[in-house]
Amino acid sequence: MEENIQKVYIAGAHSRGRTFCAYLRYLYPAVEVAAFLVDDMLENLPSVDGVPVRLIEKGLNVDFPVYIATRSVNQTRIREELKAAGMKRIVPVTAELDRKLRNDYLQKYFMSSGRHFLLIDDLGIGDSGYAKQDG
Repeated sequence: MEENIQKVYIAGAHSRGRTFCAYLRYLYPAVEVAAFLVDDMLENLPSVDGVPVRLIEKGLNVDFPVYIATRSVNQTRIREELKAAGMKRIVPVTAELDRKLRNDYLQKYFMSSGRHFLLIDDLGIGDSGYAKQDG
């Protein structure tokens, strides 16, 4: 059974990283977050939600994909640090990816409680999903 688990790293141990971890755990039970990766331990706990927090450095498993779940302004710098540590598969968590995972998460959550999840865009209000007003 252990061989069916896909291990990943998440770069970022604050709000965005924790939320991304929650999405992965709920939507993809066969994915295990091996560690949150950070560039500085000063403002980070040794573990978050049972997941260890580690420095970005040599010695990481370079075959695990790394998802950069930080503010976009920090992603280029973190990508370079991950490359310097030898990481091969680096995936930025873009606004589009975050939105997709959030919607998938909510849809699964609503369905599990017997409710229907509907996006505002699916309501068919106006051309863009917004009611037009004169003014």
